Amino acid sequence: MSAIWIPPALALVAVLGLVYASLAYLVLGKSWHDGLWFFVMAFGGFWVGELLAYLLGLEVFRLGQVHLVEGTLFAWLFIFAYAWLRG
Repeated sequence: MSAIWIPPALALVAVLGLVYASLAYLVLGKSWHDGLWFFVMAFGGFWVGELLAYLLGLEVFRLGQVHLVEGTLFAWLFIFAYAWLRG
C-alpha cells in the first residue's frame, strides 16, 4: 500500500485558500453556504492569479513554485466579487 502524494504547491494553495475563505467568512459570511463559496472563490482566484503570473512572467514573490502575491490578490478579488454579487 503506497501513500498518496500531493504536490507541495497544491497543498499550499489549498491551505491558503482555506485560510482566506475562513477570514472572509468571519467578516462577510451570512450563511454556511457562503463559507463553501468563499473557499471555491479563494481557490479558483488563487489559481487564476497563478496562471496569469506564469503566463506574464511575473516574479514579485514566490515560495517554491507558488506566486504568493498574485495568487493572493486574485483570491481576494474573487472573494470580494462574490460577496458583492451576492448582495
